[in-house]
Amino acid sequence: LVAVLYLLTGATRRVDDALFEAASGVTTTAFSVIDPAGLGYGLLFLRAGSQWVGGFAALVLGIAVLPFCGFAQEFTDRSRFGGSRPLAPTQRVAIRNIALLYVPVSLTVWIAYALVGVGPFDGLLLAMSTVSTGGFTGAGGTFDDPAVQWVAIVAMLLAGTSLVVLWRLAVGRARGLLGSTDLQVYLGMHVVAVVLLLAWSGASGLAGVRRALFTVASSISTTGFAVDSVDGWATATPVLLLLLVSVGAMSGSASGGFQILRHRALLKLALREMVRQLHPRAVVRIRMSGRITDEDTLRQIVVLQFLFVAVVFGTGFVVAALGLDLATAISAGVHATATAGPVRALDGTVIEVASWSRPIRMALVPAMLFGRLSIYPAVLAVAGLATVIRNRVRLGRRLRAARHRGVE
Repeated sequence: LVAVLYLLTGATRRVDDALFEAASGVTTTAFSVIDPAGLGYGLLFLRAGSQWVGGFAALVLGIAVLPFCGFAQEFTDRSRFGGSRPLAPTQRVAIRNIALLYVPVSLTVWIAYALVGVGPFDGLLLAMSTVSTGGFTGAGGTFDDPAVQWVAIVAMLLAGTSLVVLWRLAVGRARGLLGSTDLQVYLGMHVVAVVLLLAWSGASGLAGVRRALFTVASSISTTGFAVDSVDGWATATPVLLLLLVSVGAMSGSASGGFQILRHRALLKLALREMVRQLHPRAVVRIRMSGRITDEDTLRQIVVLQFLFVAVVFGTGFVVAALGLDLATAISAGVHATATAGPVRALDGTVIEVASWSRPIRMALVPAMLFGRLSIYPAVLAVAGLATVIRNRVRLGRRLRAARHRGVE
């Protein structure tokens, strides 16, 4: 539908560009082939609004749909059974509670941008892009003002925070939140990454901290805002940012990536297997947030990890075969699957996806969709559709063969 609107309004005349732009918006990926300067207010609102709706849909999928369908079980204990007044006791209540958080946070961020001098319409676009982690900006030079950067930093930190944490704050159950391992890791990642960037860049003072924190928060939350290139920093900087994008933020947030909770589960699973190698008869239970994680959940996480890596490298292989150098191809695969941006070259410069060929851009669309749909159910849906099509084809062949025998 969004792609059709782009075609009907003349934003682009090519079907492939319309599909790419629509996929980037709905999946909250910071890719774009349309120059915002050439768009009217209606199309700018459509582009930012599509990613705002996409961010809300991703939260509903991850909190109110998948846990009730047997997926994302590693997050179920926190969202459905988190003491009194949990976030998602039922699907209907979950959707309502997500809206009660998502909409007010969006309005608050919009007001915050207005208070630091951003115009009402540009502030609305920025708020929708920040809260959804979509990364689309309308006017050029939006982040030239340090005050706007600070608002964006706080908003990106919130966007990468689990809705369970925000819900507990909203209902007055903040006690013990700082003891959350996921929250500690999430904040710790920002601190460590900022310290590394400051050390590598040689920057100092509040301006240096702001620039580093903005870049780190944009990467971890997979929002994709960019103040400028990092070509003046150490050569390891793009690698660090790519690692942060692939890890992502907290589970139950609008961000993409593999997410912190799953990485923690995989680390504990690896440690358990090493203990079992030393002590074959040992019974080692994996606990997450004080609760034992069952084996089916761990198996799902391992499969999801394999699928995530497969989509990343599969996409990277395809776009490399279509003409990108290997490093840029892998970076493009990571960013598309993590629904992040922008893609950076090895020297830290930002690469505009509009400069790539149309086949390369279209090859990124499936990765964006798989990444936003949590990969596992998306792969199962594709496999199920393929099975249905195959069965229908076989049935058609049998019917034609039966008719042929009847005629004879």
